[in-house]
Amino acid sequence: MKFRSIRYNLIQFMLVATIIPLILSISITYIHTKETIRKQALQENKQLIFQGKTNLANYLDNLNRSTLSVYSDANFLRNLWKIPDDYRAVAEIFTSLQNMQRSVNDIDQIYLHAMQSNQSTLVTSAVFPKREYRLEPYISTQKYEQETTIIEPTHKGHDYGFPPSPTSNSDKMVFTFHRSITNIPSEEILAVLAMDVKLDAVAAICNQLFDKEKEQLIIVDRSHTVIYSGNAEYIGKKLPNQVVLDQISKESISGFFEDSGAMHVYEQMKTPYAEWTIIKRIPNATLYERATQLTQINAAIALIALLLIIIGTLFISIRITEPIKKLTSYMNQIQSGQLDVNIEWNTRDETGIMFMRFRQMMDTINNLILREYRLELANKTNQLKALQAQINPHFLYNALQSIGTLALQNKVPRIYSLLNSLAKMMRYSMRNNDMMVALKDEVDYVQLFLELQQERFGDKLNVEIDLEPETLQIPIPKMILQPLVENYFKHGMDQQNEGTGKLSLISRLIDDHVLQIVVANNGASIETDLLSSLQQQLEKQKNGNIQSEWTNEGDEHIGIQNVLKRLQLYSGQASGLDIDNIEPNGVQITLEIHITEELRQP
Repeated sequence: MKFRSIRYNLIQFMLVATIIPLILSISITYIHTKETIRKQALQENKQLIFQGKTNLANYLDNLNRSTLSVYSDANFLRNLWKIPDDYRAVAEIFTSLQNMQRSVNDIDQIYLHAMQSNQSTLVTSAVFPKREYRLEPYISTQKYEQETTIIEPTHKGHDYGFPPSPTSNSDKMVFTFHRSITNIPSEEILAVLAMDVKLDAVAAICNQLFDKEKEQLIIVDRSHTVIYSGNAEYIGKKLPNQVVLDQISKESISGFFEDSGAMHVYEQMKTPYAEWTIIKRIPNATLYERATQLTQINAAIALIALLLIIIGTLFISIRITEPIKKLTSYMNQIQSGQLDVNIEWNTRDETGIMFMRFRQMMDTINNLILREYRLELANKTNQLKALQAQINPHFLYNALQSIGTLALQNKVPRIYSLLNSLAKMMRYSMRNNDMMVALKDEVDYVQLFLELQQERFGDKLNVEIDLEPETLQIPIPKMILQPLVENYFKHGMDQQNEGTGKLSLISRLIDDHVLQIVVANNGASIETDLLSSLQQQLEKQKNGNIQSEWTNEGDEHIGIQNVLKRLQLYSGQASGLDIDNIEPNGVQITLEIHITEELRQP
């Protein structure tokens, strides 16, 4: 029942009216903010990566220029022909290589192999270079002999076949600038140069492009080998993500795509000696972090507002439902019979006016009840006497006529018996103080009446009486059956042309608290229109005021009217009377008398 209360419906309505707009507002704001942030982040990261590409390109150009310094030194190419026999030439080549190493901070070491002299030289940060006679350059440089300039992907550093020095570090990661030194303008290769470059400068440039804690950034070359990554485990290895490889292999120089819950922004850097691609991966959690924070703030504000609305709704609903509950309590007390309930509710709002009007209404009802009760007590006895006095004396005239005729014709003791029956009937009807009698007494009276009628009709009248023993002592209103039996002789027997008239009287007990009495005959049936009108009048009288007026045609059915009125006076509106035709002809009247405590004490 509580789920149908005003409070529940009001809270439900307020929640629906509040939550749906809030959810829609938060959702729309989140989607709009998310899309705005996405576009803004995409634009910012494109510019950032483009700037990083420019810085990397400039850095590689510096490295490339440092290797080209061999051509700006005219003695360098001539000295390649003189070594190793000319110690001055050897010293000048070492000086040139050392200057080249110092030109850029991140150059780790430089390896040079002269093709004419078959001398390999390794210049490091140590004071003295390493030299060795070799028929061919170191194996890692052989595959790049035919390339004018190319960058070898990041790999672990090594000593190019020379014995390791105390300062050697085989775990360091470097990328190598390979250059073939030719005898310009011919294409004769005089030497091969390999310059190992540490990743410090590349890392410094890349660190400005991403947040190590939230984002990832990698640089891959044309062979999809990782040049640099924020995660050191990937450096020098093939990139395993095929989706990313497929995307960056497209013709576009720059772009973006989404995969695995992240946005990838990439920019390709193409130089004569390197084709690198910078790829930045931004997880959605990082990309939409601001949108999520804004949504959380909005959700917190919405939750606070929702709590305030619930509290306000509860307060308002209590102010509305509490007076209703109080008024319902007063109504329950009044329903139980406490008509003098003290109704109190002291407020100046609409509920106070409602309680004041209800209190005034109860005062008026109490006054009317007291007045009507007094009037009822005063009029009840007179009303019963008036109803009993309305019994049609038609049967008495017929009975006297029958007795007189019999007396003139037969002059036998039977006359005494008939007169005795008539006297008993008159004595029974004149006992006005007995308003309630046992069913047995009422039936005895009816049998006296039928005895006189049988004298009148002789063998043409057949009477059947079937009474359940447990119904004989039930009290009923006096003179309630005789008018129903008399109707047969007034309206049914007189119109029956031939055959034997049959009248039956049956009583039974239903559910221990309803006495049912059936009076049936095989006389003439009631016309359909008249029966319908009679049934409607009985129904109105049963459901309405017992003083309701009838529209009778010649007062033919006044006995039925009296019976129903008397039933309602003594046993209340629950008792009733039904009348209907029976097949093939005849009329049946059914009385249902509810046995109240008042009826049990006649």
